[in-house]
Amino acid sequence: MIGRIVLTAAGLLAAHAAALALSRESAALSALFVLACSAAAGVACFWRSTGSSGPVRRKWDFLASAMSLWSIGEAMHAATLFAPEIGHIRALGAEFYFLVYGIPILLAVSTSNEDRDTALFMVIDSFQALFAVALVYIELALAQAHAAAPAPNTTLLYGIGAWMLAGAALLRLLARPAGEEKALYRILFAYLCLFAALATPWRGASVYDALPLGGYRDLAADFVFLFLAASCLLYDVEPEAQPAPIETNSFALVLNNGSPILFTLAVLALGAMVARHHFALGISAISLSLLTYCFRAALLQSAYMRAQHALTRSQFALREANARLKQLSMHDALTGLPNRRSFDQTLDLEWNRALRNRRPLSLLILDIDCFKALNDQYGHQAGDDCLQRVGGALHNSLRRAGEMAARYGGEEFAAVLPDADLPTAVSMAETMRLAVLQLQVLHEKSAVERFVTISVGVGTIYPSVEQAQSSLVAAADEALYRAKNNGRNRVEVNEPAALVY
Repeated sequence: MIGRIVLTAAGLLAAHAAALALSRESAALSALFVLACSAAAGVACFWRSTGSSGPVRRKWDFLASAMSLWSIGEAMHAATLFAPEIGHIRALGAEFYFLVYGIPILLAVSTSNEDRDTALFMVIDSFQALFAVALVYIELALAQAHAAAPAPNTTLLYGIGAWMLAGAALLRLLARPAGEEKALYRILFAYLCLFAALATPWRGASVYDALPLGGYRDLAADFVFLFLAASCLLYDVEPEAQPAPIETNSFALVLNNGSPILFTLAVLALGAMVARHHFALGISAISLSLLTYCFRAALLQSAYMRAQHALTRSQFALREANARLKQLSMHDALTGLPNRRSFDQTLDLEWNRALRNRRPLSLLILDIDCFKALNDQYGHQAGDDCLQRVGGALHNSLRRAGEMAARYGGEEFAAVLPDADLPTAVSMAETMRLAVLQLQVLHEKSAVERFVTISVGVGTIYPSVEQAQSSLVAAADEALYRAKNNGRNRVEVNEPAALVY
């Protein structure tokens, strides 16, 4: 494919050179060759747009529109060369299309890449584009009415304007676009640099003020448009290894949201040019352009505020969900009490606090008596109900801030009692034992009572740096073992000498 495209381009350039050498109507034939090359560029841009999507596709369509406008202008210019009697339409015909050709290109480099509110923003951009076209027509008409040659204005627009477009494309490249957008701006920047070099005034006049010239310099115009066509057909999108997130690229973010001002500035410049011939009309055009931009900015601000509100709501919902998830992860699903993980964290916290304050810390480990027999006789649903009721009774027995009852595992529960000495801990253990017995949950297979009962082991300690936290757990567990061996449904404590320091 590369070979065919290169051969086709070389053939067109050779044919153009031959026509310039052999034909007397070299200027008219040059116009046809430039027309063919610009039309080919337009077709190539349109072909590229069919393989793109979203904002990038619109930008390719803008470039295709620009090439179409240039082709129309070239066709009208060729008509004036073949039929000089219609040359009076040139000022408001071919020159008009050559001027407005830059408007779609400016749209391609100035429109945002966001898809939000696309339809409304496209209406605004289309209005500004039509407004700019109208200003160009008015400028040419007023210049003709005042018998002022349009050449100085076109020289300015072709020269300085072309380099400004190239600079705008370079800025979009510096924002590090990715994928097809990067390919678009690379192709566009290279094309605009070639076009700007060709359009820059040379010896006081722009080349495009009098194209085609009927000389070999016209081949440069062919080359510029053929370069654009070949680039569209041959340039492959580079795979991005790891594109930078747009939110971390502040320059890209500012440029993407501020680029529409480029088009507004162009319209303001056109309004200022019109004001030279008709002050009121020019000022009106400038005012309308500013109002349009302000309206567009207000819409963007509104969209931004809506996005911020939506983000705030999402963040609030996320915080609530995280808090709920954390709560679920720290609580037993069956009983609603803190689970083993929460118990371990609380015991560690209270141990360090008691160590700093040199205060006692008590731990109760409680076990439902003959729980396996209850499950076997009444079923697991009855066992779950029993665990829930026992857990509720233990939790309701707590009186002081900081105390916690947790499900320790299976039919075992635990209670952390900060700043509780041994008598206080024994009193709380007895309160819990009675609270469970008063539930009167029937348990006919119990070896202790007709109702569900619990055994409680109590451990109390004054933490010191020489001791491990596990010593308190071991002490309470040993006391529970003694309670179960001594007949169950009772409270046992470890030897005070082993626990209290």
